[in-house]
Amino acid sequence: MEKFIRDAIMSHMENNNLFTTHQHGFRKKRSCVTQLIEVIEDWTRELDKGNNIDSIYLDFQKAFDKVPHKRLTEKRKGYGISGCLLTDRKQRVVLNGSESEWTDVTSGIPQGSVLGPTLFLLYINDLPDVVNNIVKLFADDTKLYSVVNTNAEQDRMQNDIDKLQEWSDKWLLKFNTTKCKHLHLGNSPAPIYYMNHLTLEHSTCEKDLGISIDSKLKFQEHINKQIKKANSKLGIIRRSLSYLDKNIFLTLYKSIVRPHLEYGSSVWSVIYKKEAIGIENVQRRATKLIRSISHLTYPERLKTLGLPTLQYRRLRADMIQVYRILKGVDTIQNHTNILPISNSITRGHSLKISKQYCRTNVRKFSFSQRIVDCWNALPDNVVNATSVNSFKSQINKYWKDFNLKFVPDCYEPEAERNTTRRNGSERQCL
Repeated sequence: MEKFIRDAIMSHMENNNLFTTHQHGFRKKRSCVTQLIEVIEDWTRELDKGNNIDSIYLDFQKAFDKVPHKRLTEKRKGYGISGCLLTDRKQRVVLNGSESEWTDVTSGIPQGSVLGPTLFLLYINDLPDVVNNIVKLFADDTKLYSVVNTNAEQDRMQNDIDKLQEWSDKWLLKFNTTKCKHLHLGNSPAPIYYMNHLTLEHSTCEKDLGISIDSKLKFQEHINKQIKKANSKLGIIRRSLSYLDKNIFLTLYKSIVRPHLEYGSSVWSVIYKKEAIGIENVQRRATKLIRSISHLTYPERLKTLGLPTLQYRRLRADMIQVYRILKGVDTIQNHTNILPISNSITRGHSLKISKQYCRTNVRKFSFSQRIVDCWNALPDNVVNATSVNSFKSQINKYWKDFNLKFVPDCYEPEAERNTTRRNGSERQCL
């Protein structure tokens, strides 16, 4: 029953364009990745121009528990949604057979329910409208950001923080000020911001929807964390099982190890060969766990197991994400500016993307820039596939003969696996 109600509400909100474009949580065609691509594209574009950016990461105090039912009802009616929801709910505590009195539930949305997240989206939907700068949302995960080069722009950012505080007080959804953070990107000194008469803590790295974003946008800290997590899971497999055959290994590796190395790969980028080698070495060590093939070289082990290199999978994931955006499978705000279609009449397919000039590596290795050459080189039958699954199949066939799948550009021979070079070649860009 809740699914019927949720679908009706979402259909009403989407068809009438009532949802803010900045909300990516619990909505079709939107995800953590689509939001982060929008944000990182904004940031790298401005950093490439030499601008500075301030981002305020906001944290609500038990957001889902604190939504007042009466205020939610008023907002729901404002969007043209009538009927009875969240009425006559009661709760009590049972401890060791003793029961408390029933009491009315006047706040909080039902957690673990189908309808709960949708109701929260309705409640927080107007938050981006109260500020002048940009607010991005994923359910209750909120960040405010803007270019800040002058004192006037700093004052405008502080004014937006004050407006968000006023919204919080009005709608009884309090911020946890001690957990709100300020991330500064750029070469200028980081300014100071205040919330609720407290100085916001300055951070050099923030975890944003599962991806660690550092102040230089090089993602080295994120990559190192994910390598550490993957190696930890690999250690659990090694210690728990004395014998691994091909099928057991592939099931465990694909489900609990590899996802740590690939989540959101279209958002973060591997700039240096050292990071690419570090990621690939996790899979190299993993394939050594199968004793029957441990004597083979890494490319030979991959062919035996039917595993592509992680470098290949990142490249393929980028191409799939481009296809999803251009074909409308994923919704990206201003996607025609992020991935502008070229007007060139030279040979190639009809969806070639224009290449832009980049001053910095941060911009050069951002999603919209690093994919251009590879995407434009694809044939027309691949980019115009009829579905995402068809695109995946077509690109696998096209790349089959290019030796991309099993031998990475960053491949390090087995004999050198225990040798850590400290020369400049380790830091070369891919």
